[in-house]
Amino acid sequence: MTFGIDFGTSNSVVAHSDGVNTETVPIDNDSIPAQWRQPEFEELFPSVLAVRDLQRTLCFGWAAKTAPGEPVDAVKRMLGTRSAGAEQVDPGAPLLEEHHVWLGGEPFRSTAAAASLFAQMKTAAQRSFLDLREAVVTVPANATGGARYRTRAAARLAGIKVKALLNEPTAAAVSYANDIDIPGRFLIFDWGGGTIDVTVLHYDGKYFEELSSRGIAALGGLEFDEALARIFLGKLGQVPEQLSTEERNRWRRDVELTKIALSRTDAAEVPFDLPALGRTLTVSREEYLAAVSPLIERAMEPLEQCLDDTGIAPDGIDTVLMIGGTSQIPEARESVGRILGADRIVPAALCHPMTAVARGAAIYSAALDDPDQRDRFSLVTNYDLGTAFDAGPRKGFQPIIRRNRTLIARGERRFTPSRPNAISVNVEIIEGEAGYLADSDRAFPLSCLEVRLPKPERDPERNAVLVQFRYDHSGILGVKVTHEATKRLLFDSEIDSFGKDGTPLQAGLDGELVRLLSHTDVPFLDVGVLTNDGDVGRGVQVGETPPAPSPDLDSDLSVNGVAQQRL
Repeated sequence: MTFGIDFGTSNSVVAHSDGVNTETVPIDNDSIPAQWRQPEFEELFPSVLAVRDLQRTLCFGWAAKTAPGEPVDAVKRMLGTRSAGAEQVDPGAPLLEEHHVWLGGEPFRSTAAAASLFAQMKTAAQRSFLDLREAVVTVPANATGGARYRTRAAARLAGIKVKALLNEPTAAAVSYANDIDIPGRFLIFDWGGGTIDVTVLHYDGKYFEELSSRGIAALGGLEFDEALARIFLGKLGQVPEQLSTEERNRWRRDVELTKIALSRTDAAEVPFDLPALGRTLTVSREEYLAAVSPLIERAMEPLEQCLDDTGIAPDGIDTVLMIGGTSQIPEARESVGRILGADRIVPAALCHPMTAVARGAAIYSAALDDPDQRDRFSLVTNYDLGTAFDAGPRKGFQPIIRRNRTLIARGERRFTPSRPNAISVNVEIIEGEAGYLADSDRAFPLSCLEVRLPKPERDPERNAVLVQFRYDHSGILGVKVTHEATKRLLFDSEIDSFGKDGTPLQAGLDGELVRLLSHTDVPFLDVGVLTNDGDVGRGVQVGETPPAPSPDLDSDLSVNGVAQQRL
């Protein structure tokens, strides 16, 4: 039995496959409130955690999404390399720090928060007598290296071995081709709660080859919610500051339900109650579409970019898969149909928009266990990988591994120290786009390596080093640095540090997750390394002192340079 996990911004899905049959795993379907029982929603696990107001204990999924409390969602979006929680004083120095979320007045790194969601999925599977000890986990096609590493780290912390990271659009294509085996060029339009990814791939009846992928990291259902909320605030004439936390949380979820209602073509207008203000507002579908039309128009940009990258005309696409909840908005489907032809869009009944990604990941997981199947999948790099160089007041960008290179991908560059008698050489590692500066909004700084040299040399050329970058089949980056003159190996490791202080991402996270899960009121079953502490999940109240972790777990939360974001 193999597993696939679609770890989503708004919702997650787990699926398993025996190599022949594939089905989703129920995680939280007994807790869905009546107003949320939509098609496919019973197979979703909301990627939300919250502290209950009265009990002050931690809850997950539907309980966290709908109950009064302090919800934390969109954790997946926080796993990128940029932190929105700290102000950037120097625009020329991109922020690398990880987000923090706040639960019950305590800060937790976003990777630990994501790990707690993975732990909940693992425990729920165990209650169904399924051993979710390893899985293929999906990521957005355009996820940065930092986001990929943190996603894998979060799953590992929860006791789930990540067999591979698979791009979400490709996973959907695998699911569809498994059910309907028709070769051709696929365009996958993946638009969910947090991101949009568009991928073009070729399927010849056996092999899946990614040709190009483009996307926008912060454009999804969350932005539609914000657009609708602005309509309501405009009708109120002011921000409803007098609402309590409970009322604001309810208002937030009611906005999401109203959005779902307005996404149906048969909805003329929808009422929206604000009992705390003694008012009922109505919003028409015309008002809603006027607000979200710019978002839909922007979502067509990565589609056009993919066609430009590959040189494929719209009529050269054979099959269009539209997955993710936001992609099912009729106007979004119409916009894609105008570009590619409506007859090429596969009906949702043949490629389920909410579960296809998890199903494809489970099928891919089964293929990895079969020597005759594991080579069927050819993935590509999604950014130009390179380094920065001085370009006047700004930083230039020098690509080393180009976008759309087939994984596994390698590239090499020679570096020399910037001055005589240097004891080290600094290498800035950046995922960006050729033709744009290294400190532009098209660049994602991954890390800055300080590599110690064997000894100072008066002539910098005598201390030249060869730096080799290597993406593995999951898009995780490894770096090898060799001293050119002596052939001495100076560095050879995965990149696991995405902060200015060089602290490895894993440092202290195991103890932090133990402390976070100690606030649950439902015991967690086996979650790998966490079972070293027998008191995990005994229902400690938030604000109480949790049980001390075992000596080999580092519970120190102080990581220099980590930004904090109160939610």
